[in-house]
Amino acid sequence: MKKKTAADADQVAAYLLLNPDFLESHPQVFEALDVPHPTGGAVSLVERQVAVLRERNRALTARLDAVIEAAHRHDEQYRKLFELAVALAACGDLPALLHALATHLRRDFGTDALRVLTHPLPPGEALPALRTLDPALFAADIERGKPRCVPAADLSTVQPYLDAQTASAAILPLAAGATPALLLLGAHDAERFSPELGTLLLERLARLAGAHWHRLV
Repeated sequence: MKKKTAADADQVAAYLLLNPDFLESHPQVFEALDVPHPTGGAVSLVERQVAVLRERNRALTARLDAVIEAAHRHDEQYRKLFELAVALAACGDLPALLHALATHLRRDFGTDALRVLTHPLPPGEALPALRTLDPALFAADIERGKPRCVPAADLSTVQPYLDAQTASAAILPLAAGATPALLLLGAHDAERFSPELGTLLLERLARLAGAHWHRLV
């Protein structure tokens, strides 16, 4: 019997790919095929196909579950942002604004400490959440004008403004120009404001809080 060459095998494979209905029209060939099983022995092609389809189904189900879970997270996130927006819109002065920010960011966004740094301080305002901004120390953040998560190596820069338990922090710009303002968020969870995470939520928080900061200051 002539030994089948690699070229012969390639030709058979190419033919089957070009004629996917071949096995359907030649059921005797389909039924005679055996496929080696990883655990030993052989299984019929039908059994092998069923096993492959089951594995694909499990993979697709896992991907669908992940998509649904992500959708639920995003929906919850937007709900919290909407509630924060409503609360900030109701604020009539700076103390109310800072109170609303602290309440919602602690309750809904995993923030354990919050400070607003600005220079100069608003006249007549002596509030615990306000601190004087050192423009030289935060010059890069003022110039960048975009939120960022603080690397662990730089936490010592913001910890004095937050608390000693701060394990992660974020800096959000509220205002630039002659009276710059930055919102500092701190968390006791080292992963809450990890630099490896995205900043889309922080950007939305910064725009929302910044708009009301300009309105009231």
